[in-house]
Amino acid sequence: MNKKYYTTVLISILTIVAFSLVSFIESPEEEEQANQVKWMTLDEVVEAQKESPKPVIVNLFTTWCVWCSKMDESTFNDPGLISYINENFHALKFDAEADINVSLNGQEFPLITINNRKVHKLAWEWGAVNNRIGYPTIVVLDEKMNKLQAFPGFKDVEAMRVLARYFVEDVYKSKSWQEYLSSGN
Repeated sequence: MNKKYYTTVLISILTIVAFSLVSFIESPEEEEQANQVKWMTLDEVVEAQKESPKPVIVNLFTTWCVWCSKMDESTFNDPGLISYINENFHALKFDAEADINVSLNGQEFPLITINNRKVHKLAWEWGAVNNRIGYPTIVVLDEKMNKLQAFPGFKDVEAMRVLARYFVEDVYKSKSWQEYLSSGN
């Protein structure tokens, strides 16, 4: 066979190999998504629970909340925490003042007024502590979307790690949050 034939075959093989390798490289968009908490909508979480049941970490926020933004910029930007949350939880970011109606477990949840403040009924049910709600509030739900506990206020990276481990390691089943914290975790 002639040299031209071998050159054509070699170029074809190299082209196939090159295209195969390119398909394994993440695009900048995919890489950016891998470095972020995979926040879902409520509907997406409900669907994800059917395929892969996990506890749910809920970030209750408002658009005007400075500390909510600070948590997004700092706490939820830590690569180790991002990986831990994405691996062990479904993550739900929920605007506590959104004027939307949602359904969950056959119940309707609209925007309501409590103490002269607009708040989403679902955010209130999940996030109220001592009949008050503040922002941000981190709520942890079980796989069936039942509230386990709410944690109002800004959380830095270490506080979120401790909080997440408390639920992932099922410590909440045998120790109260205060007992867990006082045991040095």
